[in-house]
Formats: sequence, C-alpha cells, structure tokens
Amino acid sequence: MTDIIDPLDSSRQFQFRRRVALSDTDPTGRLRLDACARFLQDVAAFDAIDADISEMGNWVLRQNNIYVSSLPTYGEVVNSKTYLTGSGRAWVERTSLISDISSGAALITARAVWVLTNSTSGAPISVPTSLYEIYGPLALHHKVSIRDAKRQPLPLGASQLEWQTRFSDQDILSHLNNATYLEALEEILHREHIKLEVDQKMTCLVSYRESTSYDDPSDTYFSITKENDAISVAVFFAKNSQVRTSIHLKLDL
Repeated sequence: MTDIIDPLDSSRQFQFRRRVALSDTDPTGRLRLDACARFLQDVAAFDAIDADISEMGNWVLRQNNIYVSSLPTYGEVVNSKTYLTGSGRAWVERTSLISDISSGAALITARAVWVLTNSTSGAPISVPTSLYEIYGPLALHHKVSIRDAKRQPLPLGASQLEWQTRFSDQDILSHLNNATYLEALEEILHREHIKLEVDQKMTCLVSYRESTSYDDPSDTYFSITKENDAISVAVFFAKNSQVRTSIHLKLDL
C-alpha cells in the first residue's frame, strides 16, 4: 500500500465533492483509471489556483504513486482532498485522497511529486519559502528525493500498442495530459481481457520523465507478467527506444 502521511493541524488542506459522471466510467459503471488520475489532477490544480501558487511558475507532474482499495461507480459522490507532505529543491510531494462520503473511508490514495518550472524556459526552479508559509511546516520538514530522472531504454520483449496521440489530448503546456496516458492502460486491459472489479486492490506508479505532444509523439509498448497472486502490467511511452513515461500497474488477485 502507498504509505500516507497524515496532515498536521497547521497544514493547509483543500477539498471538494464531486459526482462520478458518465464520462468517467467504463461500460460496467466503474471509474476508469484515467478518470481516477484526472480526479487527482483536478484537486491538485484547484488547490494550486485557490492558494495562488500557480503564479510561482508551472507545476509539472513528475511521479504519481496511486493505491486503489475500491473504485467508485457512476453517480456516486466522493470527496477529494489534498495537502503537501514533503519537498525537495525544486519540487513538492502532494498527498491526495478520494473518499466515500458516507463512511469517510479512503477509496483511492496517492502521493505525487510536482516539479516547479520556469514558465518561459521550462527549467526547474527552486521552491520559494513563501510556499511553506501557505502549506505549513510538514512539507518543509519531510524531504523528498527524485530518482531515475533520466530516460531508460525500452525493455526487450515489450509488445507495441497502436496508439494515436490526439491534438485534443494536450493540456495548456502543449503536453499530453497526465491522465491521458492511463487511457492507453485501460485499452491494454480491455484487449488482454483483464477485468477490473469495483473492489479491485491495485497499485499504479506513473513516472513522467519527458513530455509527449501531438507534434512530438511517442510509441506505446506494454508487457504483462502473471504470478500466483498478482498481475503486473507495464506500459512504456518511448521515442527512439528510450522511455519517456512509464506506468506500472499491479493487481492483487
């Protein structure tokens, strides 16, 4: 399970409620994994806007470690909450939870690393001390490091997925939107007859090393490993056999 750090009394916390919509679900009515990533992305973005930290530069998602204990379904109202739990020189760690309204139980938890970049050059810049005045000391005292920053070679034996990058998949930075990568994962699960149940326990680690765009697309590859008690699905978005973004999904059986 993804270890979750509880907020301090002094920590800024941002939350809002939303209903799972038709556009968020698969044919069975469960929340799709790309919609799950979108929920987590939205609460982080809305918090950044509300706290006015968007003015510091562009926040770019570097890594998202997601743990799912249960997937909400169509029409269900959930609560999304986020707060900062760590930092490094040019990045912060954001912990987010999607919870059941009635019981308060966390359905989905995530720890994500967001890098602060210059709005013009895109280069990482140091996190200003004013951010910790907004979010409290927890983010300052818990130090977070970034590993595997360089692109890795595409693993041998990975199968290619015919996957088209669409112009409408780009965000305001002209990057393939963070959540869109998981649409490819959903497609692979469907084609490989791997069905996700509502109460499916899983972990999903997404590492973004280099962006993909409509004008600079990536090739998509995947591999599947089946063990006695788990299925692991890896997805790689690569250019010239170098991995730009990877997804590692593990399903408990």
